[in-house]
Amino acid sequence: MRRKIAYHILLALMFFNVNLICNAQSVNDLEKQVNKLQNEIKTSQNLLKKTSKNKETTIREVELLQAQIKKRDDLIKTYDKQIALLNKETKGYQKDISNLQNELERHRKEYADLLVIHYRNRNSINNLLFIFSSEDFNQAVRRIRYIQQFNDLLKDKMQKIDETKTEIRERIEKNERDKKRIENLNNTQKKERNELNKDKQSLNEKVAKLKKEEKKIKKDIAQKEKETKDLQAKIKKIIEEELARRRADATIDTELAANFESNKGKLPWPVASGVVTKKYGKSAHPTQSKVTVMNNGIDITTEQGANALCVFDGQVSTVFNTGSTNVVMVRHGTYFTLYANLDKVYVKSGDKVKTGEKIGLVHTGATDNVTILHFEVWNDKNNTNPEGWLR
Repeated sequence: MRRKIAYHILLALMFFNVNLICNAQSVNDLEKQVNKLQNEIKTSQNLLKKTSKNKETTIREVELLQAQIKKRDDLIKTYDKQIALLNKETKGYQKDISNLQNELERHRKEYADLLVIHYRNRNSINNLLFIFSSEDFNQAVRRIRYIQQFNDLLKDKMQKIDETKTEIRERIEKNERDKKRIENLNNTQKKERNELNKDKQSLNEKVAKLKKEEKKIKKDIAQKEKETKDLQAKIKKIIEEELARRRADATIDTELAANFESNKGKLPWPVASGVVTKKYGKSAHPTQSKVTVMNNGIDITTEQGANALCVFDGQVSTVFNTGSTNVVMVRHGTYFTLYANLDKVYVKSGDKVKTGEKIGLVHTGATDNVTILHFEVWNDKNNTNPEGWLR
C-alpha cells in the first residue's frame, strides 16, 4: 500500500516538474519577445526624435508613431502573458510546497518509528553479544547484515529529510522571486500604459494638423499610387523576362530556392536597424480613413546613411532607376528579393551576392529627412508578406 502511495506522489511531482519546465520555457520565450519589442520601440523613439525636428508634421512621422503605438500595445499584451504564466507558476509552487511538507512529515514519522525500534533493541543491536550469540556462522552474517541495513535505512531516511527540506526551501525562494517579478512587471506595464496614452495623444494632435492639408495629402497620395503602379508593372515585366529566360535555357537553381524557402522566418533584416512603418497588403491611409493603400512589400524606416543588406545568397537579377531612386532585384533560384528607394547602388546585374552584403545606400527624403527602404519578396510571379520571412 505504501509503495502504491509513494508511486502516485512521485507521478504527481513529475507532472508538476514537467509543467514547470514548459512554463519556464514559455516565460523565456516571452522575455525574448519583450526584449525585441523594447528594442524596436527604442529605435522608433530615436527615429521620431530626428523626424520631429522638422517644423512641419509629416505623414512619415505619423506612420512612425502608429508603428510605435502598435509595438507598445504588443508589449503590454506580452507583459499580460508573462504575469499570467508567473501567477500560474506561483500557484504550482504553493501546491508543490504543500506536497513536499506532507512528504517531510511522513519521512520524519518513519524516521521516528525507526528510532523507537532502535531504542527497544539497543541492548542487542549495539552489543556484540547479539552477533556472538548466533547459533552458527550464517546466522551471525545475517545479524551483521541486519545491523548494517538498519543503519543504512536510518541514514537514508535522514538524507531524504534533508533533501526534502532543501527542495521546500528552493521552492519557497523561487516563489518569492516570482512574486517580486510579477510586482516589477505590473509596475513596468503601468509605465508602458502611460507612455501609450501619451503616444496616442501625440498622434491625434499630429493627425489633426495634417487634416488641415487634405488637398495636398490627396495630391501626394495620387502621385504615390502612380509611382507604385509604375514600379510594380516594371517588376512584373522583369520577372516575366526572367521566367522566359529560365524556360529557354532550363537553368533553375532548385537547391538555392529550397535553401531560401527553408529559411523562412529566419532571414536577417535588409537593414541593420529599423521599424516597419508600412505593412504588407491593404491598409488605411494614416490620415485619410476612407483611403486604402496597397503595399506589395513592407516599408522600413531606418537611420540616415543606412545601407540595404542582402537577406540571402543569390545573384543580382537587375538594377534599374525609377526616375529619382534605384531598385535592386536579387534572384534566389525561383525566389526574388527586391530593395527599392536606393540612392547609390554597390552592385550590378549578374553579380553574385552573399547574405548581409551591402547592396546600396537607402534614400533619405530632402523635405521630411526620413530614410525608408521598400522591401519585397517574390516567388516567381507571386509576391508574399516579407515579414513572414524575416526573423
